[in-house]
Amino acid sequence: MSKSKKTDVKKHKTINTVKLGKQTESIVVNIICLLVFIAFGYLSVMSILQTSKIDPTKYGSEVILYETDNIALNILFMSIFFVFLFAMKKRYDFFQKVNIKVLEIALPCYVASLGLIWVLSAQSVPAADSQNIFEAATNATQGNYQSMYNGGNFYNKDFYSGYSYFNFYPFQLGFVFLSEIVYRIFGIETAMPIEIINVLCVAAAYLAITKICKIIFKKRSIEFFTIILLAGCFQPILFCTFVYGNIIGMCCALWASYLLIKYFQTSKYVLLIPCAVLLTLSTLAKYNNMIYVVAFVIMLIVHTIKQKKWQSVAFALAICILSVGTSNLVIMSYENRANTTFESGVSQTLYLDMGLNESGMAPGWYNDIAKSTYINNGLNNEMADKAAKADIDNRMKYSFSNVNYTVDFFGKKILSQWNEPTFESIWISKVKGHYGDLNGLAKGIYNGSTGQFFELWFNLYAQILYLLFAVGLYCMFLNKKNSIETVLLPLIILGGFGYHLLFEGKSQYVLTYIPLLIPVASYGISCILNGKYTKIKEIVGKLKYIPEKSN
Repeated sequence: MSKSKKTDVKKHKTINTVKLGKQTESIVVNIICLLVFIAFGYLSVMSILQTSKIDPTKYGSEVILYETDNIALNILFMSIFFVFLFAMKKRYDFFQKVNIKVLEIALPCYVASLGLIWVLSAQSVPAADSQNIFEAATNATQGNYQSMYNGGNFYNKDFYSGYSYFNFYPFQLGFVFLSEIVYRIFGIETAMPIEIINVLCVAAAYLAITKICKIIFKKRSIEFFTIILLAGCFQPILFCTFVYGNIIGMCCALWASYLLIKYFQTSKYVLLIPCAVLLTLSTLAKYNNMIYVVAFVIMLIVHTIKQKKWQSVAFALAICILSVGTSNLVIMSYENRANTTFESGVSQTLYLDMGLNESGMAPGWYNDIAKSTYINNGLNNEMADKAAKADIDNRMKYSFSNVNYTVDFFGKKILSQWNEPTFESIWISKVKGHYGDLNGLAKGIYNGSTGQFFELWFNLYAQILYLLFAVGLYCMFLNKKNSIETVLLPLIILGGFGYHLLFEGKSQYVLTYIPLLIPVASYGISCILNGKYTKIKEIVGKLKYIPEKSN
């Protein structure tokens, strides 16, 4: 074969390879967008029709009520909002003048200030799981490992039939490890150091979201809308009183997402090192952030097919090993320090069984099934999983033979989580003890007009955010903006939506996904403002020239 023919064959293969890569990316990202659009299209409609709320008569028990909204009021508010948007269109040159860099600095400062004021006002004391973690971490700083022994003297031991909490949830030792470091530095008297770190992490997470928006959409106005929407997203700020890994994990995962997107755009492999470290910290703080790991792996595989960057596959494998391996190393270190051995813990099969069953709170929320099945089988995973699978099979058979019940069950499960617009951000500290007397702000939010205002704001905010997010997804599809960079956050949201649809659900579990909606929602605002609306103008123009009927 001549040299020119060999060159032609090589070019032909290269062209086909590039075409295949682009087609693969297009198919994957469009499927993701379609699924997320369906979910949030449904939520945007339902949020106008009804709102889920915690029953005030059973507030401590987290019982969810499904209340019909004042639809006329919701439509009126949304109409006012969109009228305001179109009024802004006439002053669109404003976005060329506003100093975005100043806003980027102001946003985290604003968030940190509000957060510090709130956590110092609430003075919330840990309880339930967060108290188990607080006790274990503070005791470990003094070489006391009683909470890690069966039959030991530890918080809530009767609830776990005398078994150590960490025989049920050994993955929680990741956050115990991080907490122990904090308490060794700042002291063990209160859990306030973690709450303050939560505040700083929310501020840093919001900055990460603005940075992500900046690099994926590259438009000042969209970043401006993102900053404004984040400034009104108060739920994560109020949630900082929760001494748990949710907020810290969200922050680390979002900065890891920013670095991954930068890698996709620049192919600079050095970015993958801090990305892996942050993602590992994220899963240590909150093991459910394995959802991010799965999303990263999917996008890295697509990136490999698209760009033939085999290093991406190697990184995908590395983050899986790091995330799982580091958690196991932490567990082993505590086993060695405490001279004990932990059981493998409540499995995902047991969590699935819990999520498919009824609960006194809402369908698929926490119930005693997983824990009791695990205890009844002597903390033997194999036997407990066998019992859980049998129950799951029975639930599936019942679901297939009772379609109306199944639709109602999952419909209520979705709405109890995603359409409870406070996402338990106030509940999480209101039902717990406090280190000191509550000041006026805390009293107002818990039982006064300030709290009522926040609940109204959260409801209207969620309606607007869901609608704009759905519009943004639709416009991304129309404008061919779908790529592994722009769809990474929607894929993570889809992972959270799907996981908590099937497994254990609570509205507080989905709170950390809400800020992730904002960049696409901001893109939706930009598309609304820049729309040509040719068809609508034609229809309006024709209506103007309809001749009046003669008498």
